[in-house]
Amino acid sequence: MNNHNNRILSLTFLTLTVYFFSQAQTQSLDSTSVKEGIWALQFGIANSFTLTSFQGATIGAKYQLSDKNAIRGGITISGSTNDGTSSNSGSIDDTSYGSTPGSNSTKSANVSFVLQYLWYMNPNGPVHFYTGLGPLVSYTYSKTSVNSPYLYNAYDAGSYRGYWEHQIGTSNSTQWGVGGSGVVGVEWFASRWLSIHADYNESVQYRWGSNSSSQDNSSTYPNYISSHTDSSGKSKGWTLSSSGVAFGLNIYL
Repeated sequence: MNNHNNRILSLTFLTLTVYFFSQAQTQSLDSTSVKEGIWALQFGIANSFTLTSFQGATIGAKYQLSDKNAIRGGITISGSTNDGTSSNSGSIDDTSYGSTPGSNSTKSANVSFVLQYLWYMNPNGPVHFYTGLGPLVSYTYSKTSVNSPYLYNAYDAGSYRGYWEHQIGTSNSTQWGVGGSGVVGVEWFASRWLSIHADYNESVQYRWGSNSSSQDNSSTYPNYISSHTDSSGKSKGWTLSSSGVAFGLNIYL
């Protein structure tokens, strides 16, 4: 289904590009939408000319403050959940000790927001060079739970026997990030309503977070003493990252 949707988006993109490019030949060089009060939706262009999110954003938009300045931003909301079960069986010296269930679960969520103020160096003509700066904020959460049984043998009452031991563990992690990003790029207008841009982005973030974990051990072995452990910690630090050169599509409204 995803491949089918990508093919539809690719075909739509190519069709729009050819159409607007042909229309652009009849327009003057300064008939662009780099004008005050204009909105644009922004999409990334991936391999094979498929449309993706812009700057990793689920929603990307730009607003022209004037022919020389604009504000653009994007928000990303993503998450996943996965739950699994297992049936574990075992034997020792040809003696079966039945089966016992196991399970695992992972959950994660991510929210990030980036906002940039853009300066256009040359507002006239079909090609526009620009640079920009702005803040970014991110939040990440993850949780993992595992019930992992295993069979071990122990000497008991003059012979070796098998016993099931369960290790049930849970871990949580939360992280925040605050920083800024900078961009240099170029935008080419194929028509008044359609343009393609190339960006180079650098960002720096201060990230901090906390993590915690717990584990419970139990066993079918007689007189086994169950145990429970807890641990927690904190982290902080700076990250510097680059998106490299990214291509995008702007549709002006």
